Amino acid sequence: MIQPLALLLAAAVHGDTPIRPASATFPALVRPAVIHADTSARITAMHRDADQLVYAGKFREARTKYLTVIAFLDSTQSFPGEVMWALASMEYGRNRELRAAEILDQLAEAAVRYGRPEWQATALLEAGLIYQNHGRTDLSVKRAQALVPLLASPAIAPGMRALLAERVKTK
Repeated sequence: MIQPLALLLAAAVHGDTPIRPASATFPALVRPAVIHADTSARITAMHRDADQLVYAGKFREARTKYLTVIAFLDSTQSFPGEVMWALASMEYGRNRELRAAEILDQLAEAAVRYGRPEWQATALLEAGLIYQNHGRTDLSVKRAQALVPLLASPAIAPGMRALLAERVKTK
């Protein structure tokens, strides 16, 4: 059986869909705050520490550390995408797939705020695939509908479109 998400996205990726954005609305771009080198090193170290906690099986501590880094980055108007992705990956790896999808939804929202359409597209696709695998077609289709205009946008590089199309095929 062809899954609804794959069908919708395959059409969008290959340009066979009549669905196009009604208007060219773009999220307001946020100018990132300057983060000093010592703060950047501290953030990198905290992210690395959280990763090590995951490898050690200390998931609650890792989650707390990831959330701390995400909150700090957000407070300085810096995109927390990589850390949010790591948190979602941890939850997915712990078989908490729906929790991972919720984090990916939050990542997609952050990507809109920070003008990162490729991150938004990737997060929407992965969340949609998780929801689809859990029988939540309603949530999966909603993510696909948000993704279709992105895939038609010149803001998504052709190479990224190809990667997203390949991801749809593998699921």
